[in-house]
Amino acid sequence: MGEFTQWRVQLSNWGLGVSRLVTRSEVSDPMSGFFVLDRRFLYEVVYRASGVGFKILVDLLASAQRPVRVGEVPYSFRQREQGESKLDLNVGLDYLYLLADKLAGQWIPVRFVLYSGVGAVGVLMHLGVLRGALNAGMPFGQAQTLATGLAMTGNFLLNNLVTYRDLQLKGWRLLPGVLTFYLACSVGFFTNLSVSETLVEKGLPWVWAGLAGLAISSMWNYGVTNIITWRRRLGAIRKRESSN
Repeated sequence: MGEFTQWRVQLSNWGLGVSRLVTRSEVSDPMSGFFVLDRRFLYEVVYRASGVGFKILVDLLASAQRPVRVGEVPYSFRQREQGESKLDLNVGLDYLYLLADKLAGQWIPVRFVLYSGVGAVGVLMHLGVLRGALNAGMPFGQAQTLATGLAMTGNFLLNNLVTYRDLQLKGWRLLPGVLTFYLACSVGFFTNLSVSETLVEKGLPWVWAGLAGLAISSMWNYGVTNIITWRRRLGAIRKRESSN
């Protein structure tokens, strides 16, 4: 790693470790952009490649259906003299998208995998706010309303950044986007509230009642927001491309 800073070395090692979940060979630097490959191997894997981001070597190795023979020539990085690094948040998200596609893309749509991951973060946020509000003495109905609203907002922002980054709403489009997201989730929200309150009244612990309500609303939210919140953005992009 040459003179790379400690955080960059740790980030690279993390990327290397995660890449081993999908690659079928031992490679010292699967994220390298400098490599040579046999044309026959390229033809073997290219039609299964995801084509996401800059980590082409990871993509090709993960697209192989057999162990791959690899020969390596070691080198050491030097300090950059010109240009800028491509490493930013978008590159990191592309990498996660690629790994998700290679891990589960043949069985489950990658967008749903990412949506589920965002939903898991929303669950933690929801339960944390719900517990804090209950500990503060707030009635369960009000606490569930507050927790659901904050989790809903967090889910919209994370989904816009991660799950639908190719259809990302920016600028003034964020306002109608979040409004349609809230509108689409309103039915799921009231169902969530009704189910969870009923379960609490029947003696179910608040954590299981909250999870049950959240699970029901999440299934509804994904289907509807996929159509009316970000699909409208997809339609606008296609219309602009066809006009060009």
